[in-house]
Parts: sequence; C-alpha cells; structure tokens
Amino acid sequence: MADIHHVVEQRGGWAVRREGASRASSVHRTKAEAVAAAKQIAKRRTGAEVIVHPRDGRFRDSNTYAADLRPAVAARAPRSDGSRTTLRVPDTLTTTADRLASDLSISRNDALLRLATRGAQLYELEQRIADRRAERWAAVFPGAVETPASAMPSPDEVAQLLASLDETPDDPR
Repeated sequence: MADIHHVVEQRGGWAVRREGASRASSVHRTKAEAVAAAKQIAKRRTGAEVIVHPRDGRFRDSNTYAADLRPAVAARAPRSDGSRTTLRVPDTLTTTADRLASDLSISRNDALLRLATRGAQLYELEQRIADRRAERWAAVFPGAVETPASAMPSPDEVAQLLASLDETPDDPR
C-alpha cells in the first residue's frame, strides 16, 4: 500500500499524519473532521489506508480507500459519424438527462446520447436473452409446444405435452 494516513490526537485537536512524515497533513478541531479529511486524502490518491487511533494512541480502526475508478469524463462527448436528428424529449427523460449531465459535468445532449447508447445496449442484451430462451425451449420441447419467446408454457400446454409422451408405445424389450 503506497500511503497510510493516521488520525491521532494532537495538542488541542486531531491531526492527519501521513506515515513517515514529520509534520501533520492537516489539524482539525474534532476527531470526526480529521477522519473526514483523511478519507478525502486517501480517495484522491491511487488508494490509501486510513488508521484511526483513540486518545491513548493504540490502534483502533483501519479502512482502505480506492481511488475513484470511474474514467475521467471530458466536457463534451467525442464527435460521432452518425446521422443528425431533432427530437422532442419527454420531461421525465430530460430530468434524468439533466441529473446525469450534472453528475458527469457534461452537456444535456451528451447525457441524452449516453442514455440512448445504454438503452440500445440493454435492448440488444434483451434480444440475445430472448433468442437463447427460444433455442433452449426448442431443445427441451422440439416441436411439441409452440411457445412465444417471452412466455412460459401454460399448464394446459404442459399437460398436453405430458399426455403426448404417455401415448408413445412402450419399448418392446
């Protein structure tokens, strides 16, 4: 682990001290403020450990914080070669796009493009699942039950299939 930061009591307050450093990174009035500051320092690094000590200096609590793994987001999405279009966007989608734009510090249009791309990915995934479901039904009940890809067989269909299996002649061995 690259960085270890200790939260320790210091004259009249609480200090955040990087392990091996002679001076405190910051000094705070309360222990809670010092812990919050240590967490912020740890999260800005590539990953760091925060060790909180009680008043007597013994080891009390330790947490490891990873850096934010979300990729850095550019202010604008890269230019695409796709066709241009004009849309009227429903208010509910605009609200969601505005929230995403705010979270990622991007424009509303870029947020709408990201939402549309994610929606297309989910649609393609659902289609692959439906195709796989149909293949499995065909493997289990070849030609016996006509089942739409999105529905399970009804109890009547299951009973009909079981009845057709019972009607097959016994093996004459």
